[in-house]
Amino acid sequence: QNKEFVCRGHDYERLEAFQQRMLNEFPHAIAMQHANQPDETIFQAEAQYLQIYAVTPIPENQEVLLRDGIPDNIKSFYKVNHIWRFRYDRPFHKGTKDKENEFKSLWVERTTLILVQSLPGISRWFEVEKREVVEMSPLENAIEVLENKNQQLRTLISQCQTRQMQNINPLTMCLNGVIDAAVNGGVARYQEAFFVKEYILNHPEDGEKIARLRELMLEQV
Repeated sequence: QNKEFVCRGHDYERLEAFQQRMLNEFPHAIAMQHANQPDETIFQAEAQYLQIYAVTPIPENQEVLLRDGIPDNIKSFYKVNHIWRFRYDRPFHKGTKDKENEFKSLWVERTTLILVQSLPGISRWFEVEKREVVEMSPLENAIEVLENKNQQLRTLISQCQTRQMQNINPLTMCLNGVIDAAVNGGVARYQEAFFVKEYILNHPEDGEKIARLRELMLEQV
């Protein structure tokens, strides 16, 4: 009925399995194969449509997640419980796409969904009360990617130091991806995109953000 819900799947349930479960419950529904906002013809249609995609929880208690000395299992709990807000990102290119360096034009449309009640609750799903859409520039996107990677590295290092991890393969793999970024060229691509004179002159308002990106690169090193 043109409503939107966030649903918590079963433990370890893959998105495909969840989608199949929903289609079994609604046998006459047509599954939409994209996460874009449906147009008016879909909203007005006689047929029943189901649009299913994964969302990322936005933890309310950021202080607990950032504080040192708190065990990882407690942090893990707060990452996925008592959650009111969820988000999903849709990457897109604005302007001319540079084949050598796609990061220059890679924007992200970020949609935040706010629920009527926090998950999980008495039910495994609640209705979306409000949605907010913002666009993140290529530079803001780069900052967030580096912040997340640095946080991941810190967590893995801390787990190794406190002997929580018997096998150091996850850290080794993460370090490999950072030091020798074979897939997309890693931070060198960010330097080419945002540290060149041309970008700095064309975007004088981005001075603080460029400084923040440089700071994160040094922190990663």
